[in-house]
Amino acid sequence: MKKILLIAGTRPNFIKLAPLYHRIKSEAPDLQPLICHTGQHFDFNMSDIFWQNLELPAPDFQLNIKGNGVVDTIGKTMLGINEIIGQQKFDLVIVFGDVNATAAGAIAGAQSRIPVMHIEAGLRSFDRDMPEEINRVITDHVSDYLMVSEKSGVKNLKQEGIADNKVNLTGNIMIECLLKTKKHWETIKLTKEIQLFYDRKPVVATFHRPENVDNPATLQRVIDILLSFSSEQAVVFPVHPRTISQLKQNKFLDKIQNDPNILLTDPLSYFEFLKLLSNASLVITDSGGVQEETSFLNIPCVTFRKNTERPVTVELGTNLMMDINDLNFRSQIASHITGLEKREVNSIPLWDDQVSRRIVSFIEKIFAA
Repeated sequence: MKKILLIAGTRPNFIKLAPLYHRIKSEAPDLQPLICHTGQHFDFNMSDIFWQNLELPAPDFQLNIKGNGVVDTIGKTMLGINEIIGQQKFDLVIVFGDVNATAAGAIAGAQSRIPVMHIEAGLRSFDRDMPEEINRVITDHVSDYLMVSEKSGVKNLKQEGIADNKVNLTGNIMIECLLKTKKHWETIKLTKEIQLFYDRKPVVATFHRPENVDNPATLQRVIDILLSFSSEQAVVFPVHPRTISQLKQNKFLDKIQNDPNILLTDPLSYFEFLKLLSNASLVITDSGGVQEETSFLNIPCVTFRKNTERPVTVELGTNLMMDINDLNFRSQIASHITGLEKREVNSIPLWDDQVSRRIVSFIEKIFAA
């Protein structure tokens, strides 16, 4: 029996971990997956409820890391994972995405001479101001096996000198999770308040990135964008803990809270959020994963960031990149939506429900060698 340590810290990690965990349990009896929850997301709706939605068992290891900034969080997480690794023998460490837990798990595994696999490898924004970009680069360069979600990742890793035999284009495991849980999120009952907005095909907004919410001037731009849309249609804004803190600290909350066309909610469960996305007229965001979910669901998306590590969402998906300070955003968004309406829906390669099967097959070949 080969023991595999799956390390997750945030909402996107859990979404990527779940299909792989269930695939191993159902189809790979010689593999034993054990889950380590680092605790990077500690709000109930940002974390624990995801385990319920995704039918995951209680974590085998719970670190409850509460770091003060990126470096402190990564350091404490590495120490916690190192302690787990010291207690028992693991044959493989698997990390997901690009969060602090990802880099910490990869470094801890590599330094303990345990093979490391990175799922969602190779993505690059080429912007080192993003903490996630540094996490991606570090993780890819200390990992032994790199499971890539889109073709740009293969190209990026090759340009960075990583050997071809480490790289495998397996597809987007987050889309597999969306597909596998569709019957649940399509039928979930929303609160009465959210349902009223859902029925109006709202604009759905998510903003949480430090460059957009930590600076008062930029946060004011976010508010201006929300108010621009709410003057004409319903807007639902599930507010990230970081964002609500900044809105309160800067005394901006009343500016949107009192608008009858804007519904502010706590972070939604995975199923609630997917259902809301599926009926949106438009999504405005600064998230990475939302770019992919909207592209797969064929919902127009505008990402208010300087760059994206997921270029396939722009090339084949429904995503438009936009500068937060662009004053002509409404006309550009209108043109984007019109263009999407005129084109045929694109199928993105390997965005299907077989991603975890391809990964498990790769893992079995590793251990058979």
